[in-house]
Amino acid sequence: MAHDVSTHVRKEMITIGVSNAIFNGLAAVSLAKGAEALPLWGLPASIALDIAATSMVLLFIVALIMIPLNRSKVRNGKVEAFQWDNSRVLHRFWQRLPQGLLARAFCFAGLGLAVVAPVSCSYYVILGVESMTSYDYAVTKGLWAGIMAAIMCVPMIQLGLSDPQSVRIAAAE
Repeated sequence: MAHDVSTHVRKEMITIGVSNAIFNGLAAVSLAKGAEALPLWGLPASIALDIAATSMVLLFIVALIMIPLNRSKVRNGKVEAFQWDNSRVLHRFWQRLPQGLLARAFCFAGLGLAVVAPVSCSYYVILGVESMTSYDYAVTKGLWAGIMAAIMCVPMIQLGLSDPQSVRIAAAE
């Protein structure tokens, strides 16, 4: 019997959020090892640069994994197909993404770079943060990456669960 979409999305959000928080926190610890403090701005290493790169790469990779994974869950009857609600602005926005997996992944990467990274960096600016210790940044980055991945995996799951090919195959069986 197929699980309902909201239960499935909630479970995936927790899984994706926790795993990305742990992975990105540990990656930040290893990358910043030996540095006394990471500046908010600057090259070759800064908080803003790391946030921009992580926003782009993380969303690209998660999209490449989550969309086909959820297509197969609908095909195999493990989860119900997702139905878009065209009265919701975000649902109409997500439906306009290109059909190809790679194109969708690049769209999410672009969204990470153009929207997620600037919004994320703005909090540091508003709070007056100019630098952080490597440990503080590792904890902050882990939490930030987990929250970002948990939020952004929702449209990826919806896209996978609503893919016409998945729905067509599941309905035919």
